Amino acid sequence: MQKVNSNQIDRLYRFTREHFVEYYDVQTELVDHLASAIEKQWGEDPAIGFENALQEEFKKFGVFGFLEVVEERQKAMTKTYWNLVLKESLEFLRLPKVILMISIVSFIFWSLSEFEYGKIMIGSIVLIEMIFLFYHLIKLNREKKKRVKRKGRIYLLEDMILNVGQIGATSFYPGYLLLHFDKIIPNEIASIVIAILIAFAFVIHYVAVIVLPEKTKDILLRIYPELSLNY
Repeated sequence: MQKVNSNQIDRLYRFTREHFVEYYDVQTELVDHLASAIEKQWGEDPAIGFENALQEEFKKFGVFGFLEVVEERQKAMTKTYWNLVLKESLEFLRLPKVILMISIVSFIFWSLSEFEYGKIMIGSIVLIEMIFLFYHLIKLNREKKKRVKRKGRIYLLEDMILNVGQIGATSFYPGYLLLHFDKIIPNEIASIVIAILIAFAFVIHYVAVIVLPEKTKDILLRIYPELSLNY
């Protein structure tokens, strides 16, 4: 039976990019599927041309083309990304990092409940942390562009790590908690809840913009073993 050759494989990769599939792992998944389907068509009708077989197979994806495949992969990788964030964040509940976590919670709680200008002080710290977060978001975005330019490809999970998932959207939560939480809950209870939530938000932000980007290569090699030859 006739097999898809290397030039035709390159054509399939171009075809996926032409149809708005930018992530290399999703492209590869689709290329494997298309190549197998085309070879199956050749087994049934050896006279059919490569391009005709490709267009015939593409029609089976419906009016939205590859969009549904990309969305499914994004859902799966979003789950993987947040599992990574959670796993690294939970490290702060183990020794010795839990000591730092307890210290941060205690400091925020004491400041809010005992110090006259505690809210202003913690608010200033939250603002500094937001500046730190957005500085690293910009830095990681530049790093992403450099990697794409250097390698000519990017993996879906790699993109999520360098785009910091949806972490940027959580940057305002600590400030929001600080401004509004104590208005609906008694002050002492509010202070401890706010302290815990703000400390945990700081940890998530740190994991997202420092820890995971530094481990990008190891994470990708674990998720995509075939990367070991060309990362």
